[in-house]
Order: sequence, then structure tokens, then C-alpha cells
Amino acid sequence: MPTISEISSRYIDEVAALDPVRGERWGVASDPTRLTDYSPAGFEALRALLQRTLDSLAVADAPGDQAERLGAGFLADAIGGELGVLEVGERERMLSNIVGPPASTRSVFDLMDRSTPEGWANIGARLRAVPAAMAGYRASLELGLANGRPAARRQAIVVADQCATWAGSGDGGWFATFVQGAAATPGVDDRLRAELGLAARDAGNAYGGLSTWLRHEYAPRATELDASGDERYQAWARYLLGTDLDLEEAYQWGWEELARLETEKAKECAKILPGASFLAVRELLITDPARCVHGVDAYRDWLQAMTDEAIDGLDGREFDIHASIRRCDVRIPPEGSAAAAYYTSPSEDLSRPGQTWFPTVGRTRFPMWDEVSTVYHEAVPGHHLQGATIRLVPMTRAQKLGFVSAHGEGWALYSERLMDELGWFRTPDTRLGFLCAHAFRAARVVADIGLHTDRPIPAAAAALFPGWDGQAGAAWTYDGAIDFIVRAGGMDHDKAESEVLRYLSWPSQATAYKLGERTWLAGRQAAKSAAAADGREFDRKGWHARALALGPLGLRRLGLELARL
Repeated sequence: MPTISEISSRYIDEVAALDPVRGERWGVASDPTRLTDYSPAGFEALRALLQRTLDSLAVADAPGDQAERLGAGFLADAIGGELGVLEVGERERMLSNIVGPPASTRSVFDLMDRSTPEGWANIGARLRAVPAAMAGYRASLELGLANGRPAARRQAIVVADQCATWAGSGDGGWFATFVQGAAATPGVDDRLRAELGLAARDAGNAYGGLSTWLRHEYAPRATELDASGDERYQAWARYLLGTDLDLEEAYQWGWEELARLETEKAKECAKILPGASFLAVRELLITDPARCVHGVDAYRDWLQAMTDEAIDGLDGREFDIHASIRRCDVRIPPEGSAAAAYYTSPSEDLSRPGQTWFPTVGRTRFPMWDEVSTVYHEAVPGHHLQGATIRLVPMTRAQKLGFVSAHGEGWALYSERLMDELGWFRTPDTRLGFLCAHAFRAARVVADIGLHTDRPIPAAAAALFPGWDGQAGAAWTYDGAIDFIVRAGGMDHDKAESEVLRYLSWPSQATAYKLGERTWLAGRQAAKSAAAADGREFDRKGWHARALALGPLGLRRLGLELARL
């Protein structure tokens, strides 16, 4: 019988071969000239692969050690969750400017080697695969319509706009700009540059054609209903959170957590502008030139300096950060990307460093008050420390390369809170930014559940935000959710709208942050209580090391494992 480790490693190789975009994100050696098959046949092949792996797990040898025990649980949950999403037909209506095939396909080029002629030749081959990949994706969306599974019209228009931004006007758009970088690479000759130009033009035209089809043919047949409903929501929650959600409990807890944070926000606002409302304080923080970074290059340099400072300041004190993962590069993604910052892990062999990506969304002036918390979330001690550390500790290959939203995002949010406990938010401005980040994530819980499952706005909610148009007992609306996010999170309208669009295209993911953080905090409190009961001093640094070494787990398993540490 195969071992858990053998099944895990084979799973990674087979998924990377079938889904090269996922393989590139993992940093796994695979064919760099291919793209993922997003057609119905491609998704059926993925379903069959997942089922074969699940069947193998059922007859595998018993776990040989702790790593195999955890790895078996992780893989069973990950595969079961993804199969559940496939079974309810989500891949037939996957329209998202965050995780949909157009966004995933474009972003894979950001991760490819551009330092050699061979690297650019691979890029050219992969660009030539773009038209077929987008045609396969379109076929899956057509199948969804035929099966009575339309996506929301709103998402069709958003993705059509995104594709149009990247397509350009017959000149290759973003793809043509991207391949211009080949000219600076030694050894890239005129023939290869010409091939890259033609491939980029065809890729751009494929995105332009998809944009036109989505706007004029798909959108008229799409549904006006944004909500997923409970069944689809729970399928996504099992995949992204690794648990069955008690929707009513989570909805109520989200409101309670938001109320707590609003009280804390008011205290910090009084330190910045006594007697003023939060919206007035926010206006000062985003318009005061002295509180802003000016210029995209200066913004990136400032973010990199904060990232480096956190690594230097925490290493050896709160964490032991291995020399191989002390580098985390800040990057600026191209226009057309969604507004939220994100992180990409290092490659499997650590030759490609971890990277944080901060979209500018056309801006050249960047308020600083709310970005400090985001740096800690995305880099150190958040996603980079966790994701890169996982590369170094003993665990099965699938778990080492895997990601569970509630585990990873919960840790990143916990990391922001840890930095507050350590005093790293050194001004009322930046501490208000931290509190807004957490209020925003609590608001995500209630807005996401409310929008998707038609739960009414509770009576106590309207009192939190005077002037908000949400009424007690009323249903959530798209515009009301945007205004709600502005008031809770302090962001501008356009960014708040991008957030709400994200929630509507990706059910339950928005709850992963706060519900994940709640699990991490409960685990730490259990460890503290156990230490006190034994008469020991709680070793926070040691607990962090042991907790990170568990690797990615769904919330149900994570809660059980943290309680044992």
C-alpha cells in the first residue's frame, strides 16, 4: 500500500501537470509552456484526479509519524472541499476578478523566469496557449448556462471590464507591454522578440474577445441575483475554511466583534481629532499631504522599508526567522488587478522569494495610516513568515505547498493583533488603521453572510453607523454593503466596491480572516491557561514555533491541534 507521503507527493505532481497555473503558484517544477485547461473536459479530469487521490488515502498505510498524520487530514479535507465545489457546479459559473481563470492566467506570467532567453521562450509558448485557455473557459461558462447555473450579471460585467483593461485595442495590451522586458535580457535575439510580440498580440486579442462575449452574450443570460444561497455557501466554506459553519452563530458573533472594535476606534479618533466623527478623522488622514507617500516608486520603497524593519525587529525576539526566508520583495501589480494587496509564496526550493503585491489602482498619492497593518498582515509576521516557514519544517509535500484560507488569513490577522500587543503601531494614526483593518474584517463576516444567505440586518446594527442606510430587519443591498464597508473599514468608495464584488464572487472567503483569527486566539488562550494551571510561564515564542509547524489545516482540525500544544 502507498504511504501518505507518497500519495501526497504524487498528488502535487499530478495536479501541477494538469493545472500548470496552480503548479506555478506552488513553485513546483512543471511544464512552463502550458496553461491550465479550463474547459469542461479539464475540470472533469481534475475531478477524476481528486477522487483517485481520495480513494488512495482510504487504503493507504497508517501514518508513520506526526507529519503524515497531519498531512493525511489536510489532504482529505482539501480534496473533499474542492470536490464539493465542483459538485455544486461552481466551476461552471466562476466569474471573479480575483480568482477566476482570466485573473489567474494573467498573473501566472508575473511568476515566470525572465532572466534568460530560455525563460522568455517559455513565456512565448505559454502566451500562445492563452487563446485556447480562454476558449476552454468560455466553454465551461456556456455549459453552466445550459445546466441552469448562470453567474451573476454583475460579475460578468466586472470580469469583462478587467479583460478589456488587459486586452488593449488590438495591440496586445498588457501582454505586449510585458514582453517588452525581453529587450533588456542578454541573448534574446530579434527572432524571439518578434515571436513574443505576435504571441502577446494574440493573447491580448483572446482577452478582448472574451470581454466582448461576456458583455454582449453572457451578461444578458446571467442572473440578476448576487447571492449564492446556503448550499453553495457551505460548499465554499468547507473548501476555504475547512469546517461546517454555523451561519447564525457566525453572523451574530461578527456583529458583536464589530461593535467592540467600533468602541476602540472611537478612542483613537479622539486622540487624532477630538470631538470629530470617524469619517471626519478619515478625511484628514487621507488628504493631509504630510500623512501620505507621494509617487509609486516612493510608495514601494516605503513598503519595502517597513517589511525589512519588521523582519529585523522580530527575528530572534518573537520568532527565529531562517536566513533563507528573510527576504520578502514588495511588488506593484499592473492596472486591472483587484484593489486588495496579496502575497505569493516562495517556490518549493526557495529560489523564488516570497513577494507581497500592493495595487495602486491608478493612484500616485498613498495615505500611510492604514497600510502599516497591511504590511504586517501580508509579510512578517503574517503571510510571508507563515508561508515561508512552512517550506522549512517537516511535513508532507501537499501540506507544505497547500493553503487553507481560514488558517492562513486567520494567522495574518492574528499577526496584526500581535504587533499591536508588541507596540508596533506607534502613533494614533497607525493604530486606528490597525483597528479599521479588524473592523473591516468583522464587517466582512456580516456583509458576506448577509449578502449571500439573505439574513436580515439586526436592530443593533444601525446604531453603530449613524447615516448608514441599512435598516433594522431589512435585507442587504449591494450599495448598502459598499457604504457599510466604507464606514467600518475607512477605505474609499472604489476600494470598498472592489471588496463587495470580491465577496459576491467568492462565497465565504471573506469570513476566513476573523473566524480564523478567533481560532488562533482560542488556541493561544488554551495554551496560556494550561501553563498557568501547571505553574509555568507561558512561552509565546515557543508556542508560535510549534503552532506554525502544524502547517495548513482547516479550522476544525486546527482548533483540535492548537488545543494540544
